[in-house]
Amino acid sequence: MFSFRIFTESKADIKFLKDYIYAVFNIQLSDDDFDPLGSWSGYKTSGVLKASIKQNNDDSKRNILILDADTDFTLRNQEVMNDFAAFNVPISLFLFPNNNSSGSLETLLCEIAVEKKILTCFEGYETCVTGYEAPVIKSKVFADLDALLPANQKKNDANDLIQDKNRNYRNVNHWNLHHDYLAQLRKFLQPIII
Repeated sequence: MFSFRIFTESKADIKFLKDYIYAVFNIQLSDDDFDPLGSWSGYKTSGVLKASIKQNNDDSKRNILILDADTDFTLRNQEVMNDFAAFNVPISLFLFPNNNSSGSLETLLCEIAVEKKILTCFEGYETCVTGYEAPVIKSKVFADLDALLPANQKKNDANDLIQDKNRNYRNVNHWNLHHDYLAQLRKFLQPIII
């Protein structure tokens, strides 16, 4: 049993973090070591701290938040830190993609993707649709895996390996979990995990 719990936005984040922690630290975390918040602000509802975070704190466990920075790293960081200061609950916060830039888990995934050709092709598509609603970055990662995975691994259902909660981030043909872009995540997690 670990003396921490990791709170993330979604099951997609949990899947990535479990694979990453196993690949880098050789430690297998279970779903019980995580709590999906449903959104970046899911730690609070109507100004009240989520019960599982409060309980985690009351049990003297460390609260780890790993969220997307989205469009403004500085603003997201300040808001979360101010909220937890007001709740008087200590946290360790990491914002995807690299704890100092705006972006998301998908931004990180585009950086650590082994095969860049498909991602470059998608950028051409994004240019082509200028003037229309821009595709979300999740579509870019989805398209990358859709092209890379063999047909027998794509089922077009909830168990499809393209789906973010089912992806195998330890597949070295698709992802480099030892990429330099992950140095800040490794630096953040190492004193917590080890």
